Amino acid sequence: MQVRGLPKRPDGRRLRGTARRTELLVATLAIVEREGVAGVSHRAVAAEAGVSLASTTYHFASLDELLVAALSWAAEDLAAELHERVTDLGARPADELARLIEHCLVYRRGRTLAEYELYLLAARRPALREAAAAWLEPLTQIARSFTSDPHKASLLVAALDGILLQALIGARQFNRADFHALLAVLR
Repeated sequence: MQVRGLPKRPDGRRLRGTARRTELLVATLAIVEREGVAGVSHRAVAAEAGVSLASTTYHFASLDELLVAALSWAAEDLAAELHERVTDLGARPADELARLIEHCLVYRRGRTLAEYELYLLAARRPALREAAAAWLEPLTQIARSFTSDPHKASLLVAALDGILLQALIGARQFNRADFHALLAVLR
C-alpha cells in the first residue's frame, strides 16, 4: 500500500527487466562487433548474454525491434561517453576533436564499427532511421560548439562522419592535420 507523502519503493521486477534488456543490447552489439548484423538472431543474442531464448523474444519480439533498441542504446551510450570526454574543448579545439575521433577509431574501434553497421542498415530498414538520426546527435552537439551556424554544423558532422567511415574501411589514414583544415573551413 502506498502511503501519501512517502516515496514509492522501486519495483524490483521493473529494475530486473531494465537490467536484462541492457544485457541483451550489450550482447547484440558484441555480436555485431564480431560477426556483423548478419550474425544477430534471437538465439545468438540469448547465447551471448547467457539467458534463455524466451528472454530475448519476451523483451524484443522481432529482430528489427532488437536492432533499433541496440542502435538507440548505443547512441545514448556514445552521447554519455562523448559528454564525459568533451566538457570543455579547450584552447586547441582541432586537437581535441582529433583526439575524440582517434578515440572512436582506436580505443573503441569495434564498437564504432558495430554502430556504423547498424547506422548504415537504416538505408534498407526504415525502422532504424530514427535511431540512426539519434546516433548522429552527439556529433551534432560537438559540431555546435565550433559554430553557431546550423548549416556549417551539419557540414562538420557530415565531414566527421565521412572521416570516421573512410578510416574504418581503410580508405583513409587518420591524420590530425585534417581537423585543423576542417575547422579552418568553418571560419
